Amino acid sequence: MGRIPPGAPQLRDVPELTNAAVESARANPGIGCLIDRVYPGRPLLISFGFNDWNRVPNFEFFGRTKRLEARFGIRFNRLLIRDVANAWYHRGVPGLGAHVDEVAATLRSLIRSIGPSEVITIGQSMGGYAAIMFGMLLATDRIVAFGPLSHLNPSEAILYGDRRFLPVMEALQADPPKSAYLDLPQLGEALHYQGELHVIFGTHPGRDDGVSGNLDAIHALRLARLPSVTLFPYPESDHPVVHWLIEHHQIDDLLASRLVPDPPVNEPMPAASTAGTS
Repeated sequence: MGRIPPGAPQLRDVPELTNAAVESARANPGIGCLIDRVYPGRPLLISFGFNDWNRVPNFEFFGRTKRLEARFGIRFNRLLIRDVANAWYHRGVPGLGAHVDEVAATLRSLIRSIGPSEVITIGQSMGGYAAIMFGMLLATDRIVAFGPLSHLNPSEAILYGDRRFLPVMEALQADPPKSAYLDLPQLGEALHYQGELHVIFGTHPGRDDGVSGNLDAIHALRLARLPSVTLFPYPESDHPVVHWLIEHHQIDDLLASRLVPDPPVNEPMPAASTAGTS
């Protein structure tokens, strides 16, 4: 399902997503959001895809959360969202809105229609920024962010030598979107965000030169001033911490510890398709 109108009553009739459907949707840049079969009263996971400079960004955490369902005998509701413009979700999402506030309004309507027990946002890198930004705007119960930036301020980025995503920051400054949230700690304080914020990040500088610092650690420490923040540093990983966790066979257990209800509610599961790797 691509374009989702606010408050759509047909959400309860949405079919279950498959790996083939997710992969097919990736090739269509006009699809910014996919919704899985709805289970009222179960947790809702809203995942945000990370940036991809070479092709259309992917939808994330579908296959891995399907495996969690099979492992623990639970069900999740799922919204899979991506930013085809690679603009840290500030230029809108096809089918959801043209700018941040509009996307957030559509998501609020979808949450009301789904009726979940709790709402969790999750993402890595660009998706991690979106998970925090929208998690705060939607007052979600929990945010799980892998290697997120904490701001999109080009002057501050230059001050700390963080030029990784400077062109994105400068483009947003030169052509401001209708709504923008460029400093996440400030946003959390302004909204008095009370949900859990889990920040998973690598602390390895990426170069063994004895001089380089870790930029993700700087962003994590900026976020640490907010209440209910838990930091999960990984000294052997640099920015792509999800890749490191996958390579070291730790990602599934970490996701289980952050996403699965405690204790998990065992329910009869529908026949599940084979889960993918994302």
